[in-house]
Amino acid sequence: MTASEAMADFCARTLIWDCHAGIAPHPDVALSSCLSGWRACGVDFISLNIGFDTMGWHDCVATARSYARQLEEMPDTAVLARTLEDVRAAQASGKIAVGFDIEGANALNGDLAMVSHYHDLGVRQMLLAYNLNTLAAGGCHDDDCGLTAFGREVVRDMNHLGMVVDLSHMGRRSSLQAIEASNRPAIFSHSNARALRDHPRNIDDDQIRACAASGGFVGLNGIGIFLGDNDTRDDVLADHVCHIADLVGPEHVALGLDWIPPGASLPDLAALLASRPDFWPPGNGYDTPDIAFAGPGQITGLCRILSARGWTEPDLQAFLGGNALRVAARVWA
Repeated sequence: MTASEAMADFCARTLIWDCHAGIAPHPDVALSSCLSGWRACGVDFISLNIGFDTMGWHDCVATARSYARQLEEMPDTAVLARTLEDVRAAQASGKIAVGFDIEGANALNGDLAMVSHYHDLGVRQMLLAYNLNTLAAGGCHDDDCGLTAFGREVVRDMNHLGMVVDLSHMGRRSSLQAIEASNRPAIFSHSNARALRDHPRNIDDDQIRACAASGGFVGLNGIGIFLGDNDTRDDVLADHVCHIADLVGPEHVALGLDWIPPGASLPDLAALLASRPDFWPPGNGYDTPDIAFAGPGQITGLCRILSARGWTEPDLQAFLGGNALRVAARVWA
């Protein structure tokens, strides 16, 4: 067996948990075709976005209901994971477990009771802001207002219900205050190291350390403009993973590739970005032609590089899924 084949076999036997997908949420997205891309690469769990801050709350609810209904209609291949037992059972039976996430508190419409409603719909992680300020917190592309009184109530309810506080897309001040306010581990589900790529969407070393101190992790984002100069080579991915691990240990880094499967862009993302320059402001690379996305097909190659850099099998198991499983065990229960 070659080294490449051995690593592929190792990954096939290891829980792989991708903390965030890049699919533009919409009730008409066909999940059966989208999920096939992750299943073909051996991913055992994927968190799908059911809304972000450009959408109204009713659109988020409609998307969650559509996705849940579609998952019920594919019992042989996928399951909506509300508990860790659902994730483990899906892995054991060769199915993919799916969780839901929300990118930003605009989906709450200023109503704290919506946190519980989304939890009932299957949402297990939520951001408090997506690039711009919300009623709850500040965004990374705004004059960061910090965690608001409403935001603290949201964090409290998320902790109580079992929903992971997700800090990606938030402003630095707000993210640090949300970590401090949470009594459960907080995560950056899909963010990279600003020390390696100076982009407002990336996070600095202090944010990484604070997240790790909470018991959380940073999920590797696979979008080229957040990794480097639209560069998604395996060694570039490994550089970001190793930077985080060198700071806080391999137990605090995970996968959050933000990948968009071919044909899954509904609505058209390029048109959406062009229509809302406030959310994706000029000068940050969002107008880069043919933005590259690292997908789950690169996981094995990435692990080969990490192994060559001294990562052990337990380190790789933690990175691929063990760290996310640990946080879910602390928060979902």
